Amino acid sequence: RYKDRVAKSRNREVQNHFGNGIGIHHAGMLRGDRKLTEQMFSDGAIKVLCCTATLAWGINLPAHTVVVKGTEVYNPEKGGMMDLSILDVQQIFGRAGRPQFDSSGEATLITTQDG
Repeated sequence: RYKDRVAKSRNREVQNHFGNGIGIHHAGMLRGDRKLTEQMFSDGAIKVLCCTATLAWGINLPAHTVVVKGTEVYNPEKGGMMDLSILDVQQIFGRAGRPQFDSSGEATLITTQDG
């Protein structure tokens, strides 16, 4: 269903990963590629979506499993990295196992322990 649209994408990562059931999503992508990736994930055409926290915060794309790799995000107003708040982590984890879509969900947090 999406093969022709993926082939027309100017984003090589979209093209290269689609065949493996993987998608990417970040602000540096063209809007059309972001929308295509969202549609493919929502329809189950891709099973894994690697994305920035912005997608997990703002767009309703439920998933069975959510993995957060790292708890720091760049804050342009402060000019540096900041920790995600526990509320932000809970918001992102809330994408996993939505009752109307799934009977269970999993969430994993991968981070480092500094000093």
